[in-house]
Amino acid sequence: MFKKISIVALATVLFASCDPSSNTTSNCPVIIGVPTTLVTGPTTTAVNVPINLEVSYKAKANCGDFTTFFKEFTSDPLIELITVNNSYDSCSCDEVETVQKRIYIFQKTVPGVYILKFKDSNTTTIDHTVTVQ
Repeated sequence: MFKKISIVALATVLFASCDPSSNTTSNCPVIIGVPTTLVTGPTTTAVNVPINLEVSYKAKANCGDFTTFFKEFTSDPLIELITVNNSYDSCSCDEVETVQKRIYIFQKTVPGVYILKFKDSNTTTIDHTVTVQ
């Protein structure tokens, strides 16, 4: 319940400050999850050894900037659910999309077979399995 109220309050603050008629600096920042299109990289590593995974994702070409890889809570410690978050100027953003790439650094302290699930929509993911020995 608190999480829903917090999200609504944050959205209200962000959109209340939006002035599309302003010709100066942006007053309309919005952070949203964008769809992952491809994940490539190693599928094995050792404990405490980081690996780089190249994550491709769709972003709006003229106004979006990478913000973070957001990891959602899962009840299974061997599964990571990850969303690519971008910040946008929602007052002056067109709909032209490009595919951009970012490096996701994966490292674990416990051996196991990990499934990294990068969201490509609200209901589907692109999975990359990494065995940590």
